[in-house]
Amino acid sequence: MKEKNISTDFFRLLLYFIDFISLNISYLTIYNIHYSNFNLKNSEFSFLILCNILWVLLSKIYKPYELKRFESADKMLTKSYKLLIVYIIIIFSIFILIVPKIDQNFKYFLVQILFFSSTITLFRLISIYVLKLLRKKGINYKNVLIIGSNEEAVKLFNTLKNELSFGYKVVGYLDIKPSGQLENEKYLGLPDNLEGIILSSKIDEVYCSISQEEKYSIKKYIVICERNFVRIKLIPNFQKYTINRRVSADFYIEQPIIHLRKEPLENILNKLQKRIFDLLFSTIIIITIYPWLFPIVMLIQKLTSKGPVFFVQERSGQDNIVFNCLKFRTMYLNKDSELKGTLKDDKRITPFGKMLRKTRIDELPQFINVFIGQMSVVGPRPHMLKHTEEYSILIDEFLVRQFVKPGITGWAQTTGYIDETRKLQEMKDKVKKDVWYIENWTFFLDLKIIGLTIINIFRKDENAY
Repeated sequence: MKEKNISTDFFRLLLYFIDFISLNISYLTIYNIHYSNFNLKNSEFSFLILCNILWVLLSKIYKPYELKRFESADKMLTKSYKLLIVYIIIIFSIFILIVPKIDQNFKYFLVQILFFSSTITLFRLISIYVLKLLRKKGINYKNVLIIGSNEEAVKLFNTLKNELSFGYKVVGYLDIKPSGQLENEKYLGLPDNLEGIILSSKIDEVYCSISQEEKYSIKKYIVICERNFVRIKLIPNFQKYTINRRVSADFYIEQPIIHLRKEPLENILNKLQKRIFDLLFSTIIIITIYPWLFPIVMLIQKLTSKGPVFFVQERSGQDNIVFNCLKFRTMYLNKDSELKGTLKDDKRITPFGKMLRKTRIDELPQFINVFIGQMSVVGPRPHMLKHTEEYSILIDEFLVRQFVKPGITGWAQTTGYIDETRKLQEMKDKVKKDVWYIENWTFFLDLKIIGLTIINIFRKDENAY
């Protein structure tokens, strides 16, 4: 029995339809609650039309309805939220300019925006879940054929086979002989059988993974696929030069260029978004927590141990620029603070300092570093200059961490890697976590890390000292 296959275009149109219904229903519902009728005045009807037109125009820019099979749910949501944030800012500006009675209508406007945002979020999450569920059940899939059985082909075969939510069904592979790394029943013969397999198995996409030396064959396969309306994609073998990094490609006019890593924070809009969040978050902490917490900490510091309230140490920042990192002092005065990191059961730590470290209150002064732009709320933790010098020699990717601003908390810290690790392998693993963060940054990943940090404060962490 032939399996059902629903086009992804159906889901795109469905999302488009749901967003428009949500936009208009949220407007009309809140309007009815506020005015107890659905009779829109001319100005209010014009404002609703303007909202719809703006949503269409912004959708063309941010493309939230592009459902890429390899795209994670986080990235799909990020595109929608970028559109939503820009939409809210523009509509808010227009609302202030064209609505004369702001005092009477402002609450109604905010509730409508909140209702619309909540509805979009809910339906977007439901649609992503349903789409992935359908793909796992064999609906909305694509038939795939692979040419070649080298290392890259085997990786792709296993990825498509194991990640059912991508919606790919591997029909089989073609090569000069069967591969011991792939399933025997998936071997469909020589590459010369390509056209026959395409016609008999209704192939949607072909992935070709053969060497550059066989470029004549590649051209032949491209002609066969395109003649039969099948999309062909080439699997590059440059991974042997880039040590299995997640690279990305770009074109400088017609010249293909391979980027060794993807860095979302190279994008000026992402940088701006992160900086605005850092400013807002640090300002809130400075205004709401500093006035009452700092006097308490300062008083206890002075009563329990000699020395300054703050500990100021030079740390390595973005682009390896040195900055003065602020902390509450947690140790007795000692000569090794600039050379020797903290050890477990370190005798230099004061009793009050131990509590500050456990709760991470000692790092609260670093929001001043965030406010003035030396640090970010989330990012790789800054290291002592001595450690940067040592580990940059021992670990190849160590300085990649400093492509971005250091953070008060980071992905490595929330997944079990503390700043003061001593074993080289642990530091290598920690660096991998930091590099992964740089390559996979999203605004929602930052929010997730902040949430995990707060949760970890209330957990008993054996690595915190």
